[in-house]
Amino acid sequence: MSRIIKIALITAVVFAAFMFVFMQNMQKTEKVVVVEKDIPAGTVISQDAVKVTDVPASVVRPNYAKSLADVIGKVVKEGRVQGDFIPVEILTSQDEKLLEAGHVIMTIQIDKVEAKTLQSGDTVSFIVFDQTGSKVLEGFKVISVFSDSDKANLILNADLNAASELAPYIKLNSFKIVRR
Repeated sequence: MSRIIKIALITAVVFAAFMFVFMQNMQKTEKVVVVEKDIPAGTVISQDAVKVTDVPASVVRPNYAKSLADVIGKVVKEGRVQGDFIPVEILTSQDEKLLEAGHVIMTIQIDKVEAKTLQSGDTVSFIVFDQTGSKVLEGFKVISVFSDSDKANLILNADLNAASELAPYIKLNSFKIVRR
């Protein structure tokens, strides 16, 4: 090949690489708040738990928190894991009560398969059973569902009496969850 053709090819490759890098940098980004470390439901967000990051504008929804001022000191109604964005509708002020009078928050370990059918906001009932038979306990509201390696955790808001009645069955693992 002649020397001019070699120079032209090398110049074309360098120019193409330059244009590729330039176009990549031209992609529009937006700043959003991203979770740095897991935040369980009901937790007040601290500065070390979140950061502001530039992400491609194509993945940003209008309801995502965009600045630290939007989230620091607020309470999350739903748990968030590292890397999650924070929708503003899951935030509440510290002054606002997460629990009604006579209610409690409880965590129950469940199978990952069961967890896939549940989401925040669902109302569930429990069929509990022992030697005398079975019964249905109602009125449990799902606050959050999160998974680890082989199990999942279900965080519920429940009436104190219903939670007290359910507790022994949880300990014995003699219950089934029914989504309503």
